[in-house]
Amino acid sequence: MNHSMSTSKSENIILPPEVLDKLLAPIPKKILVEKVGEHLGENESKPFEAKQSKREYVTQHLGQKFSLEFLREMRALHEHYNIKNFNWLLFRWDKDITNYFPELMKEQFEKVIKKLDSLITVDFLVVDKKNKTVFLLLENWKNEIIADAIIKRVEAKIPKYFRAYFSLSKKMLLIQERSKQATKDFLALFKQAYAVKLQEIRINAMVIREFVKRNPKKLTKLTVKVPQEVAGFNGLSELTIVGSDVIKGSKGLMDRHETSPILIGPWVGVANKKIELKVGESLKTSGISHVLKLFDLITELS
Repeated sequence: MNHSMSTSKSENIILPPEVLDKLLAPIPKKILVEKVGEHLGENESKPFEAKQSKREYVTQHLGQKFSLEFLREMRALHEHYNIKNFNWLLFRWDKDITNYFPELMKEQFEKVIKKLDSLITVDFLVVDKKNKTVFLLLENWKNEIIADAIIKRVEAKIPKYFRAYFSLSKKMLLIQERSKQATKDFLALFKQAYAVKLQEIRINAMVIREFVKRNPKKLTKLTVKVPQEVAGFNGLSELTIVGSDVIKGSKGLMDRHETSPILIGPWVGVANKKIELKVGESLKTSGISHVLKLFDLITELS
């Protein structure tokens, strides 16, 4: 399979069809319509035709060659809509920096990044205007290897490649879980760029309990700690209950058999289709909006 690319003097790039398909796959059609309209400079959006693929739509309106600006924007969107594929760590910072939103966010971060490596790109994407939330993608992006970067998704050490979300209205930072050193290095860049202090937020049993209380329907997983004094024997520390609605199922078990595993001990993990939490560990989510709600809950409990 040939993954070579072609460039013109204006640095426009042709990607192989399978690579373009992969790049556009997670991006919703509605968002593609908006972005293509923006790049065409037209007020009226052009809708998808019947049974038209995302690649066919994009090439119909923008042609076979794409600017680096467009591809980098598509890359950032691709990564944002793949949020569920990564583990995330949660932090808060100490002072208001909303005056940086949105243009100065990138400018401030680029200042510290460019001191380290001029080849690292800083791509920001506004994902929630109400909460002033942006997605950051750091990437070692050389023009001559752009196709290979998309195909292979080679991830180098920080700060060569990193994902993060900043919610300025909530003073919340959500970063991709990497090595301890990578996390430390990224946090140092963030603190330097915006002159703030950071505090890590760890999920605890109280957060899990309150989350279950407020979201009892359609929980798909619940992990229960088994105290030794309750079990009466060694060798069992946790029980994980999985199903389409574990609270409802456990209630049915209690009604029929007068016993329920969710009452054995404290809850240390919970999940639904939107978010997964476990005491002391990173979180997983299908969308940034769910993390913003979780952050509100944690703030309320603090």
